[in-house]
Amino acid sequence: MFSGELLAMLVGLVVTGLLVARRRWPEAAYVGLSLCALGTSYWYLSIPRASLLWWPLWVGLAAASLRMPRVRTGYLCLVVPLSTIFAVSFLSGRWAG
Repeated sequence: MFSGELLAMLVGLVVTGLLVARRRWPEAAYVGLSLCALGTSYWYLSIPRASLLWWPLWVGLAAASLRMPRVRTGYLCLVVPLSTIFAVSFLSGRWAG
């Protein structure tokens, strides 16, 4: 799970960098402050959960999927197997240790 937390932190840093490069200051401040608040702890447990609230990431992903069909296909090829694994582990009771 720790690698997933580091990946979520990396995704947040990339999103913040892209927002700063595009001069979208309010969105960059929103994601950046969330990263600062959660990234200064030695436990990164809440970063993947907080990434669900980073609406600039999801809006940008939706806009990219409309412009480039390969983004949509890649996203679906990644999310469908992961969602299946998560659903099976949740429904079997293995998600709680």
